[in-house]
Amino acid sequence: MRIKLTVTVERIAAINPKMSGLFFEDISHAADGGLSAEPIENRSFGHISPEFEYYTDEGGRRRERLLGAHPDPGYGWTVESGAAEYLKDDGYYYMRLSGEASILNDAFGGFCLKAGADYELRLYGDLSSVKISAEAVSEGRTAASCELEAAGGGEYSGTIRAEETARNCRLRLSFPGLREGGHADIYMVSLKPADAVMGLFRRDMAEAMRELRPAFLRFPGGCAVEGYDLKNAYRWKDTVGPALRRKQNFSRWAFKEPGYNQTYAIGFYEYFLLCEYLKCEPLPVINAGMACQFNTSETVPLYDENGNYTPEFEEYLNDALDLIEFANGDAGTKWGALRADMGHPESFCLRMLAIGNEQWQTGTNRWFERYEAFEKTIHEKYPGIDLIFSAGPRVGDERYDAAWERIRKKIAENPRFAYAVDEHNYNTKEWFFENADFYENYSREIPVYLGEYAAKAYESDGGTRFNDMISALSEAAFLCGLEKNGDVVKMASYAPLFSKRPPHSHWAPNMIWFDSETIVKTPNYYVQKMFAEAQGRFALRTKAGGGVYMSAVTDGSGGLIIKAVNPTGKTIEAELEIDKTLNAATRGTKTVLSADRAAAKNTFENPNLITPKTEKFISAEPIILKPYSFTVIKLPEQRSE
Repeated sequence: MRIKLTVTVERIAAINPKMSGLFFEDISHAADGGLSAEPIENRSFGHISPEFEYYTDEGGRRRERLLGAHPDPGYGWTVESGAAEYLKDDGYYYMRLSGEASILNDAFGGFCLKAGADYELRLYGDLSSVKISAEAVSEGRTAASCELEAAGGGEYSGTIRAEETARNCRLRLSFPGLREGGHADIYMVSLKPADAVMGLFRRDMAEAMRELRPAFLRFPGGCAVEGYDLKNAYRWKDTVGPALRRKQNFSRWAFKEPGYNQTYAIGFYEYFLLCEYLKCEPLPVINAGMACQFNTSETVPLYDENGNYTPEFEEYLNDALDLIEFANGDAGTKWGALRADMGHPESFCLRMLAIGNEQWQTGTNRWFERYEAFEKTIHEKYPGIDLIFSAGPRVGDERYDAAWERIRKKIAENPRFAYAVDEHNYNTKEWFFENADFYENYSREIPVYLGEYAAKAYESDGGTRFNDMISALSEAAFLCGLEKNGDVVKMASYAPLFSKRPPHSHWAPNMIWFDSETIVKTPNYYVQKMFAEAQGRFALRTKAGGGVYMSAVTDGSGGLIIKAVNPTGKTIEAELEIDKTLNAATRGTKTVLSADRAAAKNTFENPNLITPKTEKFISAEPIILKPYSFTVIKLPEQRSE
């Protein structure tokens, strides 16, 4: 098949430099046992175990009901010899050992020691004159070991050096010198690979994020913000300060895996540091006094009998103000001082804040009034902060329509009411192909933030979700449409970002899969990467035939970038027709992501089956669009001799 791809000089949209971002939620072990470089499970004995009962609803779907949650300080630890009890100090648990004690940590099912790497071990406690030995144990044998030495202030440290790669390791701590009748108190155990990014983040996962060149990072959710109920809600103040004084909580996703907890090893301070590493803007999401509406829908009351905000709701309003102070305030403020004490006296330069996650209006929760209270309270004190408003869990339904009706009215009264409307869109591959021009009919007056999106199965797949080539191409087609409507869609972020391999995955598809040793970058990841590396300033009017999806942008330096998606199983030969006034060079590069079949995907066994390939390109020659391919062509500005 031979077609023509036409690029005109007509600019149809300006593209926001913040268009391409990331969304990080602690789902499918993305944080603890994932991006957090810490492999020690329940490191400070604050584990919370929830109890659920499961039932089948009238529609035949499996449902769950939270019965309660209780402290489980010994979770993840096995006492192999001696004895252990768990005591409380100022509301926090610690482990008291006696006898010739030996304990083993489950380490999220086992961590990987890599040959030649060092792992820094820290133990905090009261263990005067007690010898401490540490071993990384794999398949019943000691893979590496070290002795811990007192470092002062109740800290004991040592370095485990791996001579060879060992998988599925657990950490064993032994206390051979513990006298009969004596005891040793342990408050926290931490193990970090020496190459951890900023001493906090698993390197391969953090570097994969950085390669995507995000302009912003949304955090911490997602449904994780709301919690299963309000006791389970994500409260940012629980996640800052000393690590061993952070109040652990069970995960919003624990109904799928009851042992799943949040230790807040990656809390809000670490999140802001991660944004600095990624060189992107933070976009925190704050709870609006509402639990997940797909679970309990619990809320704090909005007004008292006199029509004033209740103390419970004001606490959430103050949390938002205090978060801004924590991020931006100087060391003379309460929360700015805490940030400085944690090691960052400079401002984190927070400019954006999202209120709520997938919130929608009901007759009782009064979501719209809640957002309006946040907007008024925040902008009275911090008028420069841009706020994000939720349009509900999915585009096109009655909740979405009601949200847009409300936002149009409020924006007309107050242009600062919201910077953008947060839309979420998990849809079929057919939908993304068929709706690549979805935003063409939107009003240009109110910006959109596509906060969560991903292509699921084809309708004919029966709901099976894979990160296969055709799902990546459907997203590429849709992203071409976003570029052409960049005057409406100001920001976009795929979701979810990370998932541990089954059985620890609670959602699919995902951009990056991981286990304790390696990561798998999906075709969807490479589509995101190719777009991020080829973001322009202005979208141009284009025309394509043969079922090809296309966009073209100027790159800000006089060059031209063309993107083309061929979702068919046929090779397409395309003639490129570029308006001469664009002054694009005739030679450049062509980067192609392709597969031999629609269902092809990268796996742990073959992680590099589908990767982009770059070669030289001459615009006078026909473009060969491979079957099932996404192609990016970059032509610099034509330079006069």
